Amino acid sequence: MTARVALTSIAIGTSGISTGLVGWCGQPYVTSLRYLQPEDNGGAEGIRLTTQSLLLKPRITTVYDPTFLIETRRPFAKWELADKMVLPGDKTVEPGMEETVAETSDKEGNILGRWVVKWDQGGEGICHEVGKITRYFNVHEELLS
Repeated sequence: MTARVALTSIAIGTSGISTGLVGWCGQPYVTSLRYLQPEDNGGAEGIRLTTQSLLLKPRITTVYDPTFLIETRRPFAKWELADKMVLPGDKTVEPGMEETVAETSDKEGNILGRWVVKWDQGGEGICHEVGKITRYFNVHEELLS
C-alpha cells in the first residue's frame, strides 16, 4: 500500500513539475504583435503584444514606450521590460514622478498589472511591477516584419 501511495505521489508531482515548466517556457511566446501609431497611443509610438496564460487565456500587454523593451538573458525569451532606464539628455522629468510604461490586460480589457517607472535625479528611472504584468516576450522573427 505504501508503495502505491509513493508511486502515485511521484506521478502527480512529476506531472505538476512538467506542467509548470511548460508554462514557464511558453508564457512569454508572443502570438501577435501590433505597432501602435502615435494617434492611437497618446501621441507616441507603442507596441501591443499578445501572449497566453497557462490556461491559454490571452494576455495583452501594451508597451507605451518601446525604448523600455530590451534584450533579455532569460531563456525562451527575446525581450524584457527594463528594470532601469536613463532618459536621453534632451528630455527632463521631475524627480519622484511615476509613469506607467506598460500594462497587461485580459481579453475583456481588465487591467491585470502595470510596469511603472519612478524617476530619480538626473533622469534615472527605477521600474517596478504593480499587479501581475507580462514582463518577458519571445517574439518570432515573422512577427517583426
